Amino acid sequence: MSKRVKISRELLRHLYEKEKLGTFQIAKKIGCCQATVWKKLKYYGIKSRLPGVERVNISKKQLENLYINKKLSTWQIEKKLGISRGTIYRKLKEFDISTRDRAISHIIYPRKNFSGDPTEKAYLTGFRIGDLGVRKIYPNSRTICVASGSTMKEQIDLIKNLFEKYGKIWVKRTKSNKINIYVNLNESFDFLLSKDFPEWIEKNKQFFFSFLAGFSDAEGSISKNNKIDYYSLGNYNNKLLFKIYRNLNNFGIKCKKPTHDNRKGKANSQGYKYRSNYWSIRIYSKKDLLSLLLELKPYIKHKNKVKALNTAVLNIQLRNHLNKIR
Repeated sequence: MSKRVKISRELLRHLYEKEKLGTFQIAKKIGCCQATVWKKLKYYGIKSRLPGVERVNISKKQLENLYINKKLSTWQIEKKLGISRGTIYRKLKEFDISTRDRAISHIIYPRKNFSGDPTEKAYLTGFRIGDLGVRKIYPNSRTICVASGSTMKEQIDLIKNLFEKYGKIWVKRTKSNKINIYVNLNESFDFLLSKDFPEWIEKNKQFFFSFLAGFSDAEGSISKNNKIDYYSLGNYNNKLLFKIYRNLNNFGIKCKKPTHDNRKGKANSQGYKYRSNYWSIRIYSKKDLLSLLLELKPYIKHKNKVKALNTAVLNIQLRNHLNKIR
């Protein structure tokens, strides 16, 4: 029994027996939890009434509207109607209304299933490995939570465009001017939980370059060095970089083996030590670079990288044209 709540036997009997208030209403009136009222009733020897399910005036249609149509939880209905959660649950059973499990009851905003398009799936897999944190909120959750953060508005806009048709998106700017983005998806996106490079993507040219476009939008760049265009892709996962290297060569785009820096064990600007070296692939050859960019062009989505890709393609084509003239 809580010693912090002071309510006399007479007052409790008056509220409960004379005014016929429920334990939830009494708790709200005196400023305590419902469990405390039950304990006080037992302490004072006040006989409890019949279960609320027998005396609560709520229709099946009203309960279906709140629980099924509006998707309110039993907690929310309790607060809305002033009826205890236990009574609401018993009414659901009485009216034969199927109750949601814990995972479903936490879903408030509507979600749509993944399209099933393997090319889109390949792109999202690549982008996820490069720039997305993906997890289930708890082990048995039916929610796939996707999160990322960037100081670049274009990156946040891209993530919004990728997922806004599938689930509710939240965007928050921090004091350091970083933008964090979150989206809750249903279980049709469970393929994003893994950071592996699936075999079905490796073996198919279209899927591979869609995957590489997603990974490039997250971790790649199309830049210039001494007025020469080049492509670079970097990541700490050397096994993944070597797989990409082998696939590029298998599909006729020649590139050298991935190389790495020597940052492992060294501290960054915040004082944290790097746990591994950073690996990268670079392509400078005009012929191979043009081939790569043309393969990526149908799938690249990042606004800045689309622009850089188109500029690089035009530059190479112009150089080729000038060389022919000469």
